[in-house]
Amino acid sequence: SERKGDEYALPALPFDYDALEPHLDEATLRVHHGGHHAGYTAKLNAALKALADGGHAELAGEPIEALLAKLDAIPEKYRAAITNSGGGYVNHTFFWHSMSAPAAEPRKPSGALGAAIDATFGSFDEFKAQFTTAAATVFGSGWAWLVLDKTGDAPKLTIEPSVNQLTPANTPGKIPLLTIDVWEHAYYLKFTKNRPDYIAAWWNVVDFKQAERLYDENK
Repeated sequence: SERKGDEYALPALPFDYDALEPHLDEATLRVHHGGHHAGYTAKLNAALKALADGGHAELAGEPIEALLAKLDAIPEKYRAAITNSGGGYVNHTFFWHSMSAPAAEPRKPSGALGAAIDATFGSFDEFKAQFTTAAATVFGSGWAWLVLDKTGDAPKLTIEPSVNQLTPANTPGKIPLLTIDVWEHAYYLKFTKNRPDYIAAWWNVVDFKQAERLYDENK
């Protein structure tokens, strides 16, 4: 996250607005980043200011990632705003880094993560099918995630949906590796209400570098 003083800034995209064409369109990306993500950024700053002004300056000064991992520590009066706006801020930043300009062939994970995906799901194609189903069946607005789950006796890879702006990272020990945004604002200009076509197009721009790095750092 990008924080300057007491306020978070809208992070720049790691690619140009037209970089994901022809699979994901420039017009949607401009609205998604410059409208929706910017809106979550502004609302997060307002929510943290309200928390600080309410006598919780030390809590408000913690990184938003830390706050999202201990929502119960946030006074109830402020919790929903920080859950929604903070989740929206962090989730979108993570989403941008789950993609890059399309390659000649859709990318697959390599290294330790690639091996772990094969071991967990049987093959990359089976992982892709299960992840696609999870994304397609999120009820209403939300996300689908590939997660390194370290809450049990042994670390394991899981596929998890989340609703609205919740994230697996709300649970300590769950480390997001990859995500797709399935809120309609992520695809409605190009795909209208056709979420399955959007998910199919998204696989052409998935980038596993962030996921591979996070897996290597946390496995």
